[in-house]
Amino acid sequence: MTVKKASHFRKSPPLTEMAAVLAGPRDRSWKDSLVRNLSYEERKKVDHQLTPPAADPVRQVIPPSLPNNGPVLNFDGVGNVNSVYPPDTDGDVGLNHYFQMINLSFAIYDKQGNNLFGPVNNSTLWAGFIGPWTGTNDGDPVVLYDELADRWMASQFAVNTSNGTYWELIAISETNDPLGSWYQYAFEFPAFNDYPKLAVWPDAYYASFNMFGSYLRVAAAAFERQAMLAGDPNARMVLFDLPQNSGPWSMLPSDFDGTPPPAGSPCYFAYFTDDGLGGGQDAMHFWEFRVDWNNLSNSSFQQAFSLPVAPFDAFFCNASRWACIPQPSGAALETLSDRLMYRLQYRNFGTYQSMVTSHSVDADGQGHAGVRWYEFRKTGNDPWTVYQQGTYAPDNLNRWMPSVAMNGNGDIVLGYSVSDEMHHPSIRYTGRSANAPLGTMNYNEAEAITGLSSQGTYSRWGDYACMSVDPADDSSFWFTTEYMKYAWKTRIMKIQLGAQPPFAATAGPDTTICAVIPYNNTEASATAFRKVQWNTAGDGYFIRANDTNSIYFPGTQDKLNGQVDLWMTAFSYNLMDEATDTVQLILSPSPSVNAGKDTLICAGDPAYLQGWAINTDSIVWSTNGDGVFTDINSLETIYYPGIQDKNKGYVTLRLTAFPVSPCPASVYDLLRVNIQVCTGLPLRNNLSAYLDITPNPATHYITVQVGNFSPAPFRLSVYDMQGNELFTRYIPNFNGELEQTLDVHLLPAGTYVLTGEQTGKTAKVKFVKQ
Repeated sequence: MTVKKASHFRKSPPLTEMAAVLAGPRDRSWKDSLVRNLSYEERKKVDHQLTPPAADPVRQVIPPSLPNNGPVLNFDGVGNVNSVYPPDTDGDVGLNHYFQMINLSFAIYDKQGNNLFGPVNNSTLWAGFIGPWTGTNDGDPVVLYDELADRWMASQFAVNTSNGTYWELIAISETNDPLGSWYQYAFEFPAFNDYPKLAVWPDAYYASFNMFGSYLRVAAAAFERQAMLAGDPNARMVLFDLPQNSGPWSMLPSDFDGTPPPAGSPCYFAYFTDDGLGGGQDAMHFWEFRVDWNNLSNSSFQQAFSLPVAPFDAFFCNASRWACIPQPSGAALETLSDRLMYRLQYRNFGTYQSMVTSHSVDADGQGHAGVRWYEFRKTGNDPWTVYQQGTYAPDNLNRWMPSVAMNGNGDIVLGYSVSDEMHHPSIRYTGRSANAPLGTMNYNEAEAITGLSSQGTYSRWGDYACMSVDPADDSSFWFTTEYMKYAWKTRIMKIQLGAQPPFAATAGPDTTICAVIPYNNTEASATAFRKVQWNTAGDGYFIRANDTNSIYFPGTQDKLNGQVDLWMTAFSYNLMDEATDTVQLILSPSPSVNAGKDTLICAGDPAYLQGWAINTDSIVWSTNGDGVFTDINSLETIYYPGIQDKNKGYVTLRLTAFPVSPCPASVYDLLRVNIQVCTGLPLRNNLSAYLDITPNPATHYITVQVGNFSPAPFRLSVYDMQGNELFTRYIPNFNGELEQTLDVHLLPAGTYVLTGEQTGKTAKVKFVKQ
């Protein structure tokens, strides 16, 4: 046992005030030299013929019968913005947010699926936290909601460090708002702490690791939860680093939802053995981690009990790294079938305690992947037993990379990836009610998102997914994992069993927009749908035509007509039903203005001005000098140069036209009145909303200044020149001014657009990344 204090600690500013590290390509080839995949190679040496493949005895071959209307919410999460494989998809749901964290970026959403922050590099959470890990963004992230404290915990390792040391970086939110400040911690490890899996328990944050170095082994750690929640810089870690070949591999710590475990309960760590992998009897093995923060010498981590389970075969094929899952084209995908899949979820129902988990198995002895899932129970003082188990594989489609969870009603949802020679990698799930026959799923399988392509030459898949339960109702499930759509993408979905909202589509209310500004539809919605499709009666075009929240760019004919109808069609999960709704856009023309031609006047004479403006609510003249107008609000006016104007020899006049609502941006034209040559300083026109970027062009950081917006909800976004949104920050309580630093050094060289938007005002500015 080793006890260590956190080597480094810092309280960060609010996340929204930190330098957001924008996502960009990241080289992770260093990991190949650190990770010796001995688990695969050593186990492949076992003579698999000693235990001939056989059909799984608890395979469910009869499809479920209860209707499944599909997810209540279903939207894309963070994509492959860092150009890495695999995504290591993880996420959790709190009372007010969904937080997704993958390799190597994160994003935070509200519970309607709206992006509030991100995607940005995971290292943003430790921005300004200086140590050997500075500049790293190494991955294997885990984010968990601590419902007992109403706080967030996020982590990733740092192993490609400046001095060759190994670290687990952990951040604890100061409040329940993940957009606020974070307590940043760094704990040092004696070797490469790979594949960390973390869990929330009342007395600690527990974690398991596969340790790589001179030999392969497993470690388990307890982090001092109460101290970390309090922002104590001396928070401790208790580490048990097991000997080589001691037995366990890729253990999962128990992560509790709902009612906490009884006082004094240990955190359970589980793994399985498979006779086909040389591990002895097919069984689940449980260790118990007990930590005593008052007397650390009482802490222990030791094997507690083993539970024989129905025979299974985790050996799929002899391919390198067990890349056994076929696709219609491209490389076969890895199974990671030698380990349990995240999470080992724990629940306390009062009269009994329960744990559920899952892993991938050969369902038929012919190499078709199925999902083995378990519920373990402990009633009163009786020992833990296998209460139920099953392998979900109703046909020969490969199902793997699972995650399972149980809600407060005892219902279970099981999510997973699917693929075979005819089906691109997609996402499906099934479920069971608490009163279903043991070992069976009784809710129809739903395909949450259909893959549209295969994954080319890369075989890495997963390495994990996450099913969680909404603490707001302790009934709804949230699931996140990856699928294929020309590159890997991630998906986030909210799932309800039983009564669900009816299948419906709402395109949003008819609205008037500014004709020159894209229509960002944030009010469209659909329920119990598999996909949507937007169409137009005009000549404009959509971005994200298959998302409820699409963007429409009005065409030339749309603008001439002054209106256009758009309609959204939602398709049900069985693809048998359609629902269509229409929204009409009234296109308000934007203002145009001309101040007139530059002119030359004699010293002492006034300038007679005659400008013009159309589609405007009002106009105003202004000067960068010290002269005066006879009427600043009239197109025809007279300007009398001041002393400074005359000394300079010229003055610049501005005619600004303010738009008719809802066009947000004023326009202006400049006119130069030449008198004589001199020097001076121009003044900023502070009458319209503005965005300033410095420096521009930029190589690493840019500072954005926003001003003269209204005190109203505000969104700051970065787009590339193809209209792809790269970053967004939504501020519901905006005071009209903002200064934001962005780290852009990972963006490819090119031109980008920064926009500031709120109802009635929009500002845009281009910047160049060198």
